[in-house]
Amino acid sequence: MKKLQFRIVIIFILNFSLLSLCIGLFSNNLLKEYGIANQQQHLQDNAELVRSLLNTKDLNADQLEAIVSPLKELKGMDNERVTLVRNNGEVVYDSEVEAATLDNHRTRSEIKNVLDGNKLGTTERESTSTNETLYYVAVPVQNQQNQLIGVLRLAIPLSKMVQVNQQLMLSIGLFILFALVLGVLLTLFTTRRIAKPIEEVMEVAKDLSNNRYHNRYHGQSYGEISELGEVMNHLAESLESQMYEIQQNEERIDSLVNHLVIGVMLLDEQRQIQIVNPAMAAMLDQNSETLIGKSYVEVTKSYGLTHMIEKAYRRRTSQNDEIYFYYPEDRILDVNIVPITGKIKGELNLIVLLYDITEIRKLEKIRTDFVTNASHELRTPVTALKGFSETLLDGAMEDKEVLQQFLEIMYTESSRLDLLVNDILALARLEQKQVPMEQERIDLQSVIFSSFQLVQQKADEKEMNLILIESEPVYLLGDEGRLKQIFTNLLSNGISYTESGGEIVVEVKKMKNETSISIKDNGMGIPEAELDRIFERFYRVDKARSRNSGGTGLGLSIVKYLVENLNGSIEVESKLGLGTTFIIRLPLN
Repeated sequence: MKKLQFRIVIIFILNFSLLSLCIGLFSNNLLKEYGIANQQQHLQDNAELVRSLLNTKDLNADQLEAIVSPLKELKGMDNERVTLVRNNGEVVYDSEVEAATLDNHRTRSEIKNVLDGNKLGTTERESTSTNETLYYVAVPVQNQQNQLIGVLRLAIPLSKMVQVNQQLMLSIGLFILFALVLGVLLTLFTTRRIAKPIEEVMEVAKDLSNNRYHNRYHGQSYGEISELGEVMNHLAESLESQMYEIQQNEERIDSLVNHLVIGVMLLDEQRQIQIVNPAMAAMLDQNSETLIGKSYVEVTKSYGLTHMIEKAYRRRTSQNDEIYFYYPEDRILDVNIVPITGKIKGELNLIVLLYDITEIRKLEKIRTDFVTNASHELRTPVTALKGFSETLLDGAMEDKEVLQQFLEIMYTESSRLDLLVNDILALARLEQKQVPMEQERIDLQSVIFSSFQLVQQKADEKEMNLILIESEPVYLLGDEGRLKQIFTNLLSNGISYTESGGEIVVEVKKMKNETSISIKDNGMGIPEAELDRIFERFYRVDKARSRNSGGTGLGLSIVKYLVENLNGSIEVESKLGLGTTFIIRLPLN
């Protein structure tokens, strides 16, 4: 803005100076002509006045000396040079020079004009006696009979005639200088008043260019600048509103993308990563920030994914397939690659979407295994019932001993079949959380003792001890029946897989927000490789023993779902030949 002010002031000074120069030249010529004409007329008037004051009525040409004395008295009127000349050109009197030293003036043009009969003679020339440029006015001196008895001449230096003009020009010059200074000050003041709101508008514009939309124009100035400020304010408000909306949309999109369980990655034309969400970074075992700007080839360790991306770049078409990731861990991924045309013609970006379907495939396998296992488990009692029924119908029922034996076997198999079906239905309801859970205050010690009583007969048969260790009473809020079912199932498992004379220790620990219940036996234990599978349906560590004991292979699956429905967790620790410990954690409220 200072540069603008400086330019405006310079332009004003140049324009004013040019205008002042033109006015000065015009005024100088005009005043000079006017001043000279005015001085000439004044000199002529003085000449007429001096002549009228002289008493020449009774004089003749030889008596001009009689008026010399009056002329000397009139000499100081306007400090003009006064000269009296006879008709023959002889100088009788001169106020500046001795008359005797002057040449004959008959040939002087102003004198000659009067002698020739003119009433006035004027001329401008350099005086030979004073070496000054003078302006001369000559008038005839006549007596009463109108006879020419001499010539009266007045002269004034030309420098005095233009002196007034010089004074006027000096005054004009001083006025122009004063007007120039005043004009510069007014221009500075005006430009500052104009520049200040323009500076404010520029500040608003700079803030807008730097994505700062809070600043507004508040200045007051001339109409056009105020309108410009208002337009800038409307622009700022509009941009602020639009940017706020854009930021909100970006935040929503970022929040959406960052919370997606699907891995999202955006690749540009140079195969470099521009956007990556946490899910994708986790799948690649990388940090999101370090991935930006890198080539996807550097961070992906899957040949299948690389092949699909390059295929999408070449064909510019969407790609979809399932691939296996072996690093950083084994995964099954559903890959979708979508090409997006960029703003520049021919530019191609890719959106890579990875969905981890490992659990889905695992669940599908579990479901398939469940159907296979359920069919296998159901086939045994059904086959037994069918075979024994056919044998009886073929005539074996006539033998009472065989009939009794077959009916007992059929009853056992039907009971096992009933138990299996009930467990399958119970497990299905638990998976879908269709089992109602009552909320009541439970004395944990009482529930454990009740569970002991339910399995006591089985424990006595194997001469096993059931021990409870509890440091202080613990009370829970939950379903007592379901909790008793959990303990009974785990205790029964412990008895089944522990040799005679063993023991099962139940230890209760109360912590800040939860309680821990561990059920530990000193039985056969579980191989470490199989610990992750014991909660699977129909999974048995010792299949022969489990089936012989009447188990369905669904007990631990039911326990797991019951614990989860009680908002708890269960885990297992075991060493082969040393026993197994199940640890249940339940919230206290």
